[in-house]
Amino acid sequence: MKIFYLARLFSGLESSFISKQWSPTGIPTIYRVIEKIDETHEPCFIFTAKDSGPGCFSLWHESNDKKISINGLNHDVTIVSGIDFFPAWFSKKIRVILREIRQTVLILYKIYKFKPDVLYCDHANVIIAAIFSRIQKHTLVVFRVMGVNQFMRTSLSGSNIYHRIYSWAYRSPFSLVICTQDGSGVEKWTSQALSESVKTEILLNGTDYFIPGGSIDPMLSNLPSDKVIIMFVGKLEKYKGCYEFVQGVLNLVVNKTPNMHALIIGSGTEEKKIVELVSDAGASNFFTFIKLLPHSQILHAHSICDIYVSMNHLGNLSNANLEAIQSNDCMIISTPQESKGIDEVTASLLGESVITVPINQPDKLSDALSILISSKSKREAMSQSIREIKKSFIWSWDDRINIELDIIKKLERGSTEKE
Repeated sequence: MKIFYLARLFSGLESSFISKQWSPTGIPTIYRVIEKIDETHEPCFIFTAKDSGPGCFSLWHESNDKKISINGLNHDVTIVSGIDFFPAWFSKKIRVILREIRQTVLILYKIYKFKPDVLYCDHANVIIAAIFSRIQKHTLVVFRVMGVNQFMRTSLSGSNIYHRIYSWAYRSPFSLVICTQDGSGVEKWTSQALSESVKTEILLNGTDYFIPGGSIDPMLSNLPSDKVIIMFVGKLEKYKGCYEFVQGVLNLVVNKTPNMHALIIGSGTEEKKIVELVSDAGASNFFTFIKLLPHSQILHAHSICDIYVSMNHLGNLSNANLEAIQSNDCMIISTPQESKGIDEVTASLLGESVITVPINQPDKLSDALSILISSKSKREAMSQSIREIKKSFIWSWDDRINIELDIIKKLERGSTEKE
C-alpha cells in the first residue's frame, strides 16, 4: 500500500532529522506509526515546519526543503521549510501566511506525483487534506486527530477568517478520521465538527509495561527517602496544570505539612516563572526540578513516587498519565469538565480508583494531597485499585498501532473492491 504520510515537524523528531539517526523522543503515537509504515508499506514521508505559535521550541531553521536519509528508517524523509524560507524583513504574520500557501501548493503537487493509495494527514496540515479530499476520488484521505484543543473548539463557532477556514476543513469528505482518546472530549467535538457521513474511529493510546532497568539517575536517587514524593510529569505550560500543582504544594509548605517533597519533570514556556514562584516562596528545598529524563528513568521515577498529580486542562488520558496508570501510581487528576466533554471517558474508565479535584482550585488539591500524605494505607489501596481497573482498558503499543493500520488497510481494501 502506498501511503503519503504528512505531519508537522514535531519537536520530538527534530533531533533525529538533525543527527540523521532515528532516536525520537516523546510523541509515541507518531513515531511508532512512522516505524510501522516504514517497515511494512511504500511510504512518502513529508514533515512541514510549523515554526510559530505558543510554546514553539523548534530547532529547525533551514531555509530550504531537505530530503534526508535517516539511519534507522528504510525510507527518506522530506522536511518542507517554514517561515525561514522567506526574507526576514517580512513581518512574521506575512511569513506565516506565505508559508501556508507555499506548503499547500508544494505538497498537493507532491501528492499528485506520488499517486498514493492513502493520504495520512495530521491536524497541522488539515487544510491540505481538506482540499485534496474535495478534488479527487481515488485516494483515501485519513485525517489524524491527536486530541482536541481550544482552537479546534473555537473554530466551530468563531467568526474570524482562520476559524471559518478550519471549520470548513473539518467538514470535508474524509475517508476516515482517527482520533486519539486522550480525555479531551473528542466524541463531542467530532459530532459537532465532522460531516455525519465520515467514518470515525476513537482509539486510546497504548502503553507497555517495562521493569525499570539500569542504574537510577542521581537526580532521582538523591531525592529524600524519608519524604512522600509527589510527582508532576509534563510540559510546563498553563494548560498542563503546572501552576495548580505548584500552588497546591506551596499551600502544604505554608501549612507546615511534614514529610513531603515535590518532583517536577518537564520544561516549557512557564519554567522560569514556576521556578521563581517556588524560590520567592522560600520553598526551593521542597522541590526538585528535572528538565528532561530518558524514558527508562521516567519509569524509575514512577517506581519511587508516592503520589502522581495531573491537573491537565485538556484531558487526563495522555501518554504520561497512561504510563502512571500502567505503573499503578496513586493518582490525583482533575475533575471532568462536562460542558466540553473533557474527561468524561476518563471518569468512566478510572471510576473511584483516583481522586479528582477541579482545575484552577489548588486549595482543593492541597486538601487531597494532605489526606494522602498522612495515610500510607490509603495510597496503597488506591494503587491496588488502579492495578485492577487498568486490566479492562490498557493495551500494548504494538496492538494499538496494528489496529490503526488494520483499519486503514481494510478501508483501502474495501475501496479497491468497489472499483
